[in-house]
Amino acid sequence: MKKKITLKGIVLNLDAIITCVTLSLCTILVNANIFSRYLFNSPILWAEEVATSLFIWTVFVGSAYAYRTHAHLGVDILVKALPEKAKKGVNIVIDIIEIAVLLMLTYVSAQYVANSWTRVTDVLMMPRWYFSIAVPIGFGWSLLYAIYFFVQDLRGKGKEEESNDTGVY
Repeated sequence: MKKKITLKGIVLNLDAIITCVTLSLCTILVNANIFSRYLFNSPILWAEEVATSLFIWTVFVGSAYAYRTHAHLGVDILVKALPEKAKKGVNIVIDIIEIAVLLMLTYVSAQYVANSWTRVTDVLMMPRWYFSIAVPIGFGWSLLYAIYFFVQDLRGKGKEEESNDTGVY
């Protein structure tokens, strides 16, 4: 059965879509540059700058997607060995630490973007913030997910249960 593409589905999976598009474009551009350099002895001068920028978007927005889908590596053997009540408490403490770290990273990366606001790239002479803004967007997106997971843990609906009951997680 085919799944119907909806606006809600696109919005709820925008991080995955952006990651897929930027990674695909980065791969195509790098391969085109290799092809051009070795076959025609004429590299695409702006390709490295654009590919690096696309890779930045891939990494930071992709990290938000990985956070949402619980695809980041973690060592939870000790937490799983705890009794159920202790597990919930530990998960809430971990959620608070994640929120604090992501809040700090979002703030610091937003400051970085503000400081690079007037700078331009070397080859294309485009504003650097077009590319560096992916960093606070990725951290901010992860922060929103962390807050959502924290609220779910407070309600007693942990990450394991929620991954099974929605189409997004």
